[in-house]
Amino acid sequence: MSSLELTVPQETTSTITGAKVVLAATLTMAMGFGGLALISVFMRPMEAELGWTRSATSLGYAFATLGMAVGGLIWGRLSDHIDVRPLLALGGAGMVSSLLVMYRIHALLPFYLASLVYGGLGFSVLYSPLVSTSGEWFPQRRGLVMGIVTAGGALGQGLLPFVANILIAGLGWRAAFVAIAGVKLATFALCLPVLRWPGGTKAPSSTTAPSEGRTSGSQRLRIALLALAAFLCCVCMGVPLVHMVTFVGMVCASPAIGVTSLLVAMICGTIGRVCFGILADRIGALPSYAVASAIQTCCVLLFPAFANGTSLLALSALFGFGFAGNMTCVSLCVRQVVPANRFGGALGIVMMVAWGGMASGGYVGGLLFDAFLSYTLSFVLAGIAGTLNLLVLAILGMMSAAVVPAITPPATSLHFVAATATARLTPCSSRR
Repeated sequence: MSSLELTVPQETTSTITGAKVVLAATLTMAMGFGGLALISVFMRPMEAELGWTRSATSLGYAFATLGMAVGGLIWGRLSDHIDVRPLLALGGAGMVSSLLVMYRIHALLPFYLASLVYGGLGFSVLYSPLVSTSGEWFPQRRGLVMGIVTAGGALGQGLLPFVANILIAGLGWRAAFVAIAGVKLATFALCLPVLRWPGGTKAPSSTTAPSEGRTSGSQRLRIALLALAAFLCCVCMGVPLVHMVTFVGMVCASPAIGVTSLLVAMICGTIGRVCFGILADRIGALPSYAVASAIQTCCVLLFPAFANGTSLLALSALFGFGFAGNMTCVSLCVRQVVPANRFGGALGIVMMVAWGGMASGGYVGGLLFDAFLSYTLSFVLAGIAGTLNLLVLAILGMMSAAVVPAITPPATSLHFVAATATARLTPCSSRR
């Protein structure tokens, strides 16, 4: 009877397990980014009840992204060295508890503290493990996997505020926070226990850098430039992400169209992240990052020039497709510079600076609106930041082009090439 038993190949089992990890990471990413985007729909009812200004409310988002920045540096580095399970539990608890606190908010200080906890003790704890664990299961398709996981973030940024807007209309904004916290708790209970690397719940212990021709000093310079690019990129995207709903709602005199614009942007962003992940597998992460940033910058500069719902929804769709590729590609760029066992720390550094840019864009956008009662200058500032980001990416591209000759094997040494080919074709047993 035992001879007739069917056995599942180990490779098939690994693929199924990897697919479960990718799905769990995608759903968790949706919950994390969706929570950050809630301010876009909670802003107006909270201001109406509590009498806050637009800049004061926007500062809550800045505190959440500040928590993401500092927390990402700490937790990302820690995730490279310890069992990931306690971090996953801490991150899930931090996000759920901070939303529950929002139910009792009556003043700005607790609002800011709850926002800080959501970022610093919540989503930032999970972010590096989400992209690190999922990407290592399918190394040959890392771009596609990263695109799928980060697409969850874009989908969450669109769907969660859309659902929240319905809950606010039916239950009020306070009860809506509690309902969303319940949804997050159920999702985390199902997804977080699944997350792990192929070798277990600790990061791989690889010590070999992915690019042998690059020195550690070169790696540090590239990480610094990627961090600067990410900062400028996130200043550019921070203005529309925080203020798109209110801007479109004001222009069209319809809050519903404002919420719909964000939903459209994030649905297209979901598609964009997968597409840019595939593109990165084909042409490289850095060129794909530049394409995504160029689309985002052009769209941000065009927002003030449009004045009707149809054109703004179309522009929101294009913006969503472009902006979404940035998150996918910047993570891939970091992974190309450092090995798996240093990825969490390096990504934490880049994302710390990036979230600082997101906080700056969102807050300054609200500050300029309070000063001029118009979003035009806010979007112009965002466009300038996007243009500077493209300049930094061009510098990184030139640095990469300069490295290629240094790591190419000498073409003049035919003996070296022949010996290398022979060594690769010789069976291991004959070399012992």
